[in-house]
Amino acid sequence: MKDSPQAPSLEVYLLGLVDFEETQQLQRRLVYEQGERGGASLILCEHPPTISVGRSGSRSHLVPDDDELRALAIKVHWVNRGGGCVFHLPGQLVAYSILSLDSLGLDLNRYLEQLHATVLDVLDEFELRGRTVPGVDGVFLDNARVASVGIAVNRWIAYHGLTLNVGAFLQPFDLIDEPGIGPYPLRQTSIESRRQRPAPMSKVREALIRRFEARFELERHHVYTQHPLVRQKVRSHVYAESS
Repeated sequence: MKDSPQAPSLEVYLLGLVDFEETQQLQRRLVYEQGERGGASLILCEHPPTISVGRSGSRSHLVPDDDELRALAIKVHWVNRGGGCVFHLPGQLVAYSILSLDSLGLDLNRYLEQLHATVLDVLDEFELRGRTVPGVDGVFLDNARVASVGIAVNRWIAYHGLTLNVGAFLQPFDLIDEPGIGPYPLRQTSIESRRQRPAPMSKVREALIRRFEARFELERHHVYTQHPLVRQKVRSHVYAESS
């Protein structure tokens, strides 16, 4: 694809393992700034064990009670994105995409289709055939979800995005009990568990950037490894060893 000064660009923030609340602050800042420029921003990170609950989620979908969650040092955050409950943990790639739908000629349905297609493209590079299911957000390998997708929109600027289980420890996902496909409860899987061999996070990140850029016709990108609003932190936790 030929580069041009007017072509929309992608700003990529590779932030590593970072606090959930700080990335929400960064998203809000980028949503505000996005109104002054075109293109898109993509935050790629991992989170310490955290549960986020979207607009379709419910407290009833969380198996532990509040005391058990505190004992596990797992915080729960209620967020305004679409989708249900998502368990975040090391080994799961979180991609927050912030872009102006108008400037890229997208409506909500087309944007969601392209986010799902981006995940399918990445899985294909790792020799996995994913699928989408009508009425259930995310991307599945057979009947198990490997990626969640959920967005919010402010002033026609979309934010939040997707998660992709790369090498995440799967047992903690049992803390969430949501309806799945048909009679089946929602279960999670990961790229590595399906491939039965490693999928380096760096390679998955690179594939996601490239596929996102192609899907949204962004002709070049700039990479940043830090932002003043986010401090990198690696917390000691019972699940952190699986990263």
